[in-house]
Amino acid sequence: MAMDNNEALQAIRQNIRDEKNDIAAIQIMDLASKNQDDPMILLTCCSMLRTIGNDKDFPGVLSVLMSHIPSEEKSKYEVATGLIGLGCLKDAGTILDELEDSDRVLRARAAVMHGTDRDEEALETLGKMGNLEEIDRVLKVQVLGSLGRHDEAIAEAEDILKGSDTYRAGRCYISALVLADRVKDAAKYAKERMKAKNADGYALMAYYQWLNGNSTASGAFSSKALQQDGHHLGALETIGYSFCDKGTYWEAKVAAGAINEIEPGNPAVFRILAMCRNQ
Repeated sequence: MAMDNNEALQAIRQNIRDEKNDIAAIQIMDLASKNQDDPMILLTCCSMLRTIGNDKDFPGVLSVLMSHIPSEEKSKYEVATGLIGLGCLKDAGTILDELEDSDRVLRARAAVMHGTDRDEEALETLGKMGNLEEIDRVLKVQVLGSLGRHDEAIAEAEDILKGSDTYRAGRCYISALVLADRVKDAAKYAKERMKAKNADGYALMAYYQWLNGNSTASGAFSSKALQQDGHHLGALETIGYSFCDKGTYWEAKVAAGAINEIEPGNPAVFRILAMCRNQ
């Protein structure tokens, strides 16, 4: 059966690449109906329905998935985090409430709380973690920003940057500054990072330009980043948004597809595709 599933998944993914979404939808529903007791296959089906923008069949498959949640903690956690990526935050929260506290469970709960505008609870949940990794500290910056505690958010972002110069850390800092209306400081930082002439530097400038509504510049800097690193997720995301703004939806979908190939289920995929559909 597993081999049949693998072959079916390969065929569906090929049809999605070829933009044969009507055929893919039929294949996805067939796969889901044959695997109603397999939560991981159902989760994959949900993800693929999101990818082709099939909002008609998605709720039905999600409902079957929610009635077949695995009892084993590790699998439960995997389903919950998969649902967070799909934007099904309340469903993810329901599953997470059943799990024992651990840093990764608390991280996922905090993400759900932030995504459902329960930022005070998110901050409290992050405070319960034994060890805050960079991803958790970035979420903390976002939560503080949402609460209007901009000085604390910027201070936390600056502290992250002292120990890490990743794209994620830089993007977090730019977001915190822009949210606090310190646009000039954000521009200064982006220009400073761009001096390195590497993919992260160009991608950070692209992100800054995108936040400030300049999608043409954002697209140009994203292209420069992708010339350095064709797999840069941040640059692929911003170039996808830029293509949407220009109305070149085929190119936007190509960018979304590239992200999905590198990191299946990345939320940026669904954001870009939603922008394409909403036009």
